[in-house]
Amino acid sequence: MDAVIEQYLDHYAEAEAQWSELVSHPAIDDGTTYQHALIIPAFAEAEDFLARVIEQCQSADVLSIVVVNAPESTPRLQVSKEQLQRTEQLLRCLENDVTRPVLVIDRISSGKRIAQAQGVGLARKIGTDVGLRLFQQGRIKSPWLYQTDADARLPPSYFDAIAAHNAGPGAVVFAHRHTSTDPMITQAARLYDAHMQFYVQALAANGSAYAYPTLGSTIAVHAESYAQVRGYPKRNAGEDFHLLNKLNKLHSVRVIEQPVVEVQARLSPRVTFGTGPALQNIVTLLATDPSGDSYQSYDYRCFELLGLALIYLRNRSLGLDAPHSHDASSIQQQQIEQILQTLGVAKILNPTLFQQPSALQRQKLLNDWFDALKTLRFVHLAAEYYPDTSLLQTLQSIPPELRNKITFDAGIE
Repeated sequence: MDAVIEQYLDHYAEAEAQWSELVSHPAIDDGTTYQHALIIPAFAEAEDFLARVIEQCQSADVLSIVVVNAPESTPRLQVSKEQLQRTEQLLRCLENDVTRPVLVIDRISSGKRIAQAQGVGLARKIGTDVGLRLFQQGRIKSPWLYQTDADARLPPSYFDAIAAHNAGPGAVVFAHRHTSTDPMITQAARLYDAHMQFYVQALAANGSAYAYPTLGSTIAVHAESYAQVRGYPKRNAGEDFHLLNKLNKLHSVRVIEQPVVEVQARLSPRVTFGTGPALQNIVTLLATDPSGDSYQSYDYRCFELLGLALIYLRNRSLGLDAPHSHDASSIQQQQIEQILQTLGVAKILNPTLFQQPSALQRQKLLNDWFDALKTLRFVHLAAEYYPDTSLLQTLQSIPPELRNKITFDAGIE
């Protein structure tokens, strides 16, 4: 473990993770150690946000690593003066906070702001790199680097859950639900949570190895595994999706159903996709259709087609003369082959694959190639044959054993 972490810190970590940058920080300069590290990026947040995030688990021995950041303005997206002032005030408050251990990283001051294209991905990487360095130095005892956001509220047993589940290396994702005091946003959040749960559960029901939620405020990553995949990608959105995609190729991402992380449902224009823009779109829809029945999600047949495609790929890797599933119709077989061709299946189904010494190794190569991104692209391409339909109607028509797994007050009777 030590060699992998040292190599990452020496060659791939951000400058803020250099020990010379950290050693004099008040939270650790007296040799203080902590059991856990909690990493939080923060932009234009209320001064008391951290108290709300950890108020239910304050007894835990935790060092909060807060990356106070702002993006550089561009002609496409301007950062307002008010947002900058609010973030600068947050930086000052956290630096003067003596009520709890906080290591504050300044990426808001002039010359330190983050390029918009790197966005929250870089902010998370900086904080997690710092946590990794502190783990290497023995200042953090747990190898698990906990990730969350300023809009999350962590449950009381949050820091005990991984040990209770005997989780090995890799990553875990905590179950979550979005909450709001606004009735319209609450209804939008229920629909969005149901949509995301439907996606994950439909993947699992049809044999995908990438059936887990991807929300940055609910992830914990093992130090060694984080170093092995070279940290967070520097992206303005989707950094959580791409990190878990890499980690899942090392060790299967595990989902912890209890306890549940509560996430404030906020409408956000900061990124082009993700929870904030999705909630905004649903709120707009609910203004004209309060029932929510017109909110659309995937047709379940897209996932059934995916399941047949996975059988097809597995059979191809075994060298079977009839690689298609007996359950696939000729039309479905044509659809599968067309989609896989679009995804570039020839890059993996080639002589190199069959030079692998075992079927298990061939299957591993196929699973790594047909990863979370290709799975999502497959479902989107399948939607050209089976267009999106009403989520609420779909949830009434899918098998009961699948429908019963979609929980967290999704608003479905």
